[in-house]
Amino acid sequence: MAQKLSEIVICDNCGHKNTKTSTHCINCGKQLYPDYYKGLWFRNIIITLVLFLLPFIILFYIINSEVTIHFENQVKQGLNYSVDVNAQATQSFLDERKRDLLSISKLDIVNLDEVHTKAGFFKRIVEEKPWFDFIAVASPNGNIVFATNNIKESVKDRNYFQKSLKGKFYNSGIFYSHVLDTTAMILSSPLYNQYDNIIGVILASISLKTFYDLLLDLRIGKTSEIFLVNDKGIFLSPSRLGGKVLEEYGHYADDPNPHTGAGGILIHRDYRGEKVICAYRKFGEFQGYLVSEMDMNEALAPAHKLKNVMFYIFLIFGCVLLASSIFFSRQITALLKNLTGTLKSALDDIRRKKDTIDTINVELRKRLRDCESLSKQLRVSEEYIRNIINSISSGLVAFDSEFRITYCNDFVSNFSGEEEVKMYDNLYKTFPVLQDKEIKNRVDNIFLDKKSFRIRKIPVTLNGNNVILSIAGFPIKGIHDITGATLLISDITEQEQMHVQMADYEKLSALSQLALGAAHEINNPLLGITSYIELLLEDEKDVEKKARAKEVLDSAYRISETVRGLLNYARPTPPKFTKISLNKLISETLSFLQHQPLFRKIKIRKLLSDAVPQITADANQIRQVLINIVINAAQAMSNGGTLTVITDKVKFEEFVEIKIGDTGIGISEENLKKVFDPFFTTKKGEGTGLGLSISYSYIKNHNGEIAIASEPNKGTEVLILLPIRQSGKIQSEVIE
Repeated sequence: MAQKLSEIVICDNCGHKNTKTSTHCINCGKQLYPDYYKGLWFRNIIITLVLFLLPFIILFYIINSEVTIHFENQVKQGLNYSVDVNAQATQSFLDERKRDLLSISKLDIVNLDEVHTKAGFFKRIVEEKPWFDFIAVASPNGNIVFATNNIKESVKDRNYFQKSLKGKFYNSGIFYSHVLDTTAMILSSPLYNQYDNIIGVILASISLKTFYDLLLDLRIGKTSEIFLVNDKGIFLSPSRLGGKVLEEYGHYADDPNPHTGAGGILIHRDYRGEKVICAYRKFGEFQGYLVSEMDMNEALAPAHKLKNVMFYIFLIFGCVLLASSIFFSRQITALLKNLTGTLKSALDDIRRKKDTIDTINVELRKRLRDCESLSKQLRVSEEYIRNIINSISSGLVAFDSEFRITYCNDFVSNFSGEEEVKMYDNLYKTFPVLQDKEIKNRVDNIFLDKKSFRIRKIPVTLNGNNVILSIAGFPIKGIHDITGATLLISDITEQEQMHVQMADYEKLSALSQLALGAAHEINNPLLGITSYIELLLEDEKDVEKKARAKEVLDSAYRISETVRGLLNYARPTPPKFTKISLNKLISETLSFLQHQPLFRKIKIRKLLSDAVPQITADANQIRQVLINIVINAAQAMSNGGTLTVITDKVKFEEFVEIKIGDTGIGISEENLKKVFDPFFTTKKGEGTGLGLSISYSYIKNHNGEIAIASEPNKGTEVLILLPIRQSGKIQSEVIE
């Protein structure tokens, strides 16, 4: 009977049929089943090499990078130091040559015709100081009148000549001179005669060989070089490796000029096309740059050597690690092979138990989602109720039978003596205001009476202020007894003050109506009386009778003034806002009043600040306020004194202030509280008591403030604050 198909394994290589128990093909010898543990052994070797070699490879690259950066920084520092030292030496050399030239720029001659008398002096300077090639003197028209090298060209169009002819020392920098047919550096200075007049220009040519030798003094490395370039990157001095002055670029010709800005350190290609590290600095004397360079290969040569040493060390370590990983991987693979059988049976048992646990977890997740939904609804409801309670504009506090706080809203902190209301603190300790005898008695009895209570209005002291509270208490009933209580505390101070103000307003309204009626009844017959007396004064010849009639007329005028004040108080007219100059209005008002008899013994001081801008106001009302206050001040100084008026802009606010002070008799503290009340006056029989009341009304019409400070026998000061602009008001023409 043939073997069953399920017990036959066909070889992939030759197609021979083998039994299921065979591990290798009987025909070709190929392994029929893949060796899992051989693959595991190979993976272990790879992983071991990766885990152990990768950190060393990373370390290799980090060390190599840091060493490269270190050596590169050292080279950069050396190059930068070279630039600094050369810049200082070069600048010092040029400064000395400048001083040399300036020291001979003044001669004891009168004009250029005498300059030849100094020929020997100039030649000695050139011979004794090898850094000058020649010295020449040019006339104001640019012609060379003397030169130690006998040049006769005109320098009229040269920039250095034109600059020095205007009185300035000038350094031309390095350029190609057509006069000398070579590169040159010319120093020029105005030439002064013995009277310090400019009679020409003195020129000195710097010896470029001496100058270039100065640049070549400092070198670092075999490929390092120091040279000058102009702002276009063209050589101003020869380079060590062959750069030509004023002919070649100091950088690779196809690249943009790297030498820009004030200076720096960078890597670029030089004129040979080699990659170099370059340090450069702007050199103002030539409108160019002082450059120090070194080839990258030379700069990083020590780093490359160290990199090779590290590579061989890591290579040896890698070989040792590879041999160790092969040995230990074989040991570990054999151990895993023995454990696999045991683990497989254990995993089958775990898989069966996992299916049971998964079924239980599905049910638990369903129950958990239901609980989370209920918890979320509860939190939303709790937050909604808490927001409702916190939105109440009265303090709400709950406490238990031992008077410990169990809940409170945000507003209740206004009545607390503590910075923060803490749960389960004592009620009376946290809220001292409840220690009032009447309040405490009602709160204590709420657990005995088991009834709510309400105190509609009770004055107490809260945080040092006198306030009026309304308090209501409500018991919290449990299943068998009262478990706690809540208090609702409201501050009704403003409401009570409003009631008082409303009563005052009703009194003032009635007084205004009375004043209006009385003013109309008095004004009509008073007009006839004053008109008749004025006619009598015109016709009366008797001096005594005329004087008595004048006294009667003055009394009538005072009655008219009182009536006018009553009308203004009872029926004030709306202000007419315009742009006004406050300082000018004050000056005009004081100028008008100072000639009155009342001001004969009074000295007026005006301190009007220029910082006060124009303001929007009713000029007539502000003028009337000033007149009322100034006259009051003058009447307080009947024996003479000083009236001071000060204006200024209030810092950081859109207000101006007026201060009117006197040195009069002052106002007592008791009377100071009543000065703005209608008909209140301390001038017995001489005033109506409406001046300050009307002034107060006018200032309030302007959305301003008025205050009075006074001390008996020391004087009085009135402070007025007026806004610069009246928002929402129609402005008419400007009144200067």
